[in-house]
Amino acid sequence: MLSCSPGFFGTMKYYCLMVKTREEEKFKKLLEKRLLHAGKKDIDIIFFKKKLRTSKNVEYESALFKSYVFLATKSLDLDSIWIVKRTEYFLRFLNSNRNIKPLYGQDLEYVEKLLTFGKTQGMSKAYFDENMRIIVTEGPLKGFSGKIYKVNRRQQRVTVLLEMFHNSIKFDLGYDLVKPSSGQKPEEPS
Repeated sequence: MLSCSPGFFGTMKYYCLMVKTREEEKFKKLLEKRLLHAGKKDIDIIFFKKKLRTSKNVEYESALFKSYVFLATKSLDLDSIWIVKRTEYFLRFLNSNRNIKPLYGQDLEYVEKLLTFGKTQGMSKAYFDENMRIIVTEGPLKGFSGKIYKVNRRQQRVTVLLEMFHNSIKFDLGYDLVKPSSGQKPEEPS
């Protein structure tokens, strides 16, 4: 499958698939095998994960977007669509199985931004300003500040609310608490 190298984003089209919840990884493996068998080596299957910590500070990974898997390809032909639709755990293309279109606009920007951090989203670095607002200084949460829905300080998790795929989607990402540098001016949430 393809790797995400510099210049990768500009030439690819991204499609969002809805699959059975908690079967995203199985679906990805099945689809990879079926596409490879069909000689379709130009499609990358992206299943975003996130790293989180338990209350005992043990790191683990889980799905970033439950039920969502993405395809990245230069073009999606009818044969590939047929293979995707007939793979176990597949539910539908978003927004429609009849009018399959690649992501565009804000949805595309979110996916491309997340891909710059890889398929597994690690911890962001953040601190709290004097008004107790969380300020993200680096990592996958940087730039999502204005869309932060909830902060769980005890578990060091932030719930982000995005309007994506014509739905409101909430997902959690972890953060490491850092001390702001003395010259660091707090960023205004966007």
